[in-house]
Amino acid sequence: MGSFVGCIKMKAGQLRIQQMAFMIIAIFFFFVLVGLAFLSYETKTTSSDFADLQKQQAISSLGVITNMPELSCGELCLDADKLEVMTSLSNSYEDVWPVASINVTKVYPKVDKWIKCPAPDCNYYSVYDSGRSSVTQYGTFVSLCKRVKEDGHVYDRCEIAKLSVGVKGVAGQ
Repeated sequence: MGSFVGCIKMKAGQLRIQQMAFMIIAIFFFFVLVGLAFLSYETKTTSSDFADLQKQQAISSLGVITNMPELSCGELCLDADKLEVMTSLSNSYEDVWPVASINVTKVYPKVDKWIKCPAPDCNYYSVYDSGRSSVTQYGTFVSLCKRVKEDGHVYDRCEIAKLSVGVKGVAGQ
């Protein structure tokens, strides 16, 4: 009879050890699931932060580009002659531009047909294009001025243009 009581105590001890092992495994899986949920949330937050940073970079690049001596003729003014030169050298400055594309399009006076510069009576400048697909565009309106000589007078003829800067699109946008 003594061995029977000892056997019951041994089985009860083994049962408690098994229960504790199952609880430890359950707690481990609970924390794994909590960790995976946290990582998923952080990944979503990181990708949205990345998209916001790209947008801020593009918007700040608009101000920087309009004030670059290589392109500007004053505040919020782009020089059409300088743009034509930069358009012909667009791929030479690949490391200079922190964006995916830079385009300038005349919007006023209204145009019927797009003519890419450099060409006579052109109205579209592709200053830089990285060739990336899924580019998100951000833009601002600027004056586009060209120095002309008419009737013996030299002056700046200005038109309204849109400066567009593109950044590589983010998945989920």
